[in-house]
Amino acid sequence: MVLKMIGVLVSIFALIAAVSVAYLLTIIDSIVHGELYQFGLTFSYDWANPYWSVLRISLIMLGLIAVVSSMNIAYFLWNRLKKPKVKKPVKEEALAKAKAEVEVAQPSAGTPSLFQCTSCGRSITHPLRMLDFHSQRPQMINICPFCNATVVPASYAYRQEEAPSTTEEDEEEIKRRINKSFGK
Repeated sequence: MVLKMIGVLVSIFALIAAVSVAYLLTIIDSIVHGELYQFGLTFSYDWANPYWSVLRISLIMLGLIAVVSSMNIAYFLWNRLKKPKVKKPVKEEALAKAKAEVEVAQPSAGTPSLFQCTSCGRSITHPLRMLDFHSQRPQMINICPFCNATVVPASYAYRQEEAPSTTEEDEEEIKRRINKSFGK
């Protein structure tokens, strides 16, 4: 933020300097074409053409500096006046609930290899396989590629009411089925 402010201050200084020099050049031009004729200056294209060329090139360069500086200042002010995107505070209860939930995907009708994510509603053939490091022992989890929600295919998910207690054998069987379905 400090560097942006310094850049804007430099742009303001360059704009003021460009306008001041352009004004001074027009004053010098009025002196050359107005007052110096009273002191014996005779007009000649030999000195007038190079003088006009240098004067016009100088004014064009100063104009470019003024335009670029003005655009830099306008860009800074435009970004400064835009409404900042404020993230809504997340309640810890909602965060804990979201972490505890594991969403179950439902198989699409007619196609056993397609699953529909319950979070975003899109159909997927293969969820992304990722390592979850939130527990003590990292484990593979399935992620919806569209919404990044944790997805468990419905054909391999078990319901709490159907299996109130699971044994290690049941867990191994579920892992074996999941690995088999994803080619592991």
